[in-house]
Amino acid sequence: MKETALLAYLSEAFTSGSVLARRLGLSRVAVWKQAHRLQAAGYPVEVVQRQGYRLRPGSPAPHLLRPRLRGRFGRAYRYLGRTTSTQDELRAWAEAGAPEGAVVLAEQQTGGRGRRRRRWVSPAGAGLYFSVLLRPRLPLTELLRLSLAAGVALAETAEVGGLKWPNDLLAPDGRKLAGVLLEADLRGEDVRYLLLGIGLNVHKAPLPPEAACLEAYRPGLRRVDLLATLLDRLEYWYDRLAEADAICDAWRRHSYTLGQPVRIETAGDLIEGLAEDVEPSGALRVRLPDGTTQTVSAGDVALLQSVSSP
Repeated sequence: MKETALLAYLSEAFTSGSVLARRLGLSRVAVWKQAHRLQAAGYPVEVVQRQGYRLRPGSPAPHLLRPRLRGRFGRAYRYLGRTTSTQDELRAWAEAGAPEGAVVLAEQQTGGRGRRRRRWVSPAGAGLYFSVLLRPRLPLTELLRLSLAAGVALAETAEVGGLKWPNDLLAPDGRKLAGVLLEADLRGEDVRYLLLGIGLNVHKAPLPPEAACLEAYRPGLRRVDLLATLLDRLEYWYDRLAEADAICDAWRRHSYTLGQPVRIETAGDLIEGLAEDVEPSGALRVRLPDGTTQTVSAGDVALLQSVSSP
């Protein structure tokens, strides 16, 4: 929509309506209307009388993110105010030929989802809700390691908390800071592409009681800086997917899971035991009460005692 052109002229400092009108070749009334349309569409535009217009500080708008990018992830970037799901938006873009590393981010999702299609609450402007397009050259059986790599990137970016297998980032008190959703487009045993969806709670907002926000542990965070760092760390570990030992060692350093009693709900079973280690594939090895071990490649993990810092 044409009002998104105004976004490129907004910064974190206020700009008067007359200046914006001159730059856009519009009347001040037209600028005012466009700004309010952007607000209605979910974009973090602030309009203050006698001060002018600006983007809420830290907003990950394209022209504010681009100078902070270090690699190729995020160079192709679509920034949305409100959408049902960034996974769905990116899937359509992937089918239209989006390059690897393309990112879709929304300020708010009305249908954000996690694993097993659980709802992911996405309050407007309070977090980072985005999806990255990947085309990995790994056997399907080794893609679980990508989940570990994504978790490591999250932990390195957040600098607080630890990982619940395979990739949930937990706050020091055990509440959830971030989650990862991997969805694959398959043709037989071949992976056409992967959609890596991430939801990271950054600022204080109405959240479920089991969720936490990063700002509570690191005040003064800016979402655009966090996004640039997270994309950089994702790219770093993605480029090292074949280095199983390096990924597993990094995941162990950030783990809240290993050495803990766990309950795992799989597709057809319920497993309880001690989380012992991660395999090179990314699977979790669990020691059962009878002393035997079982390897789990997929399932919902519950930690059965309070977490402690890694």
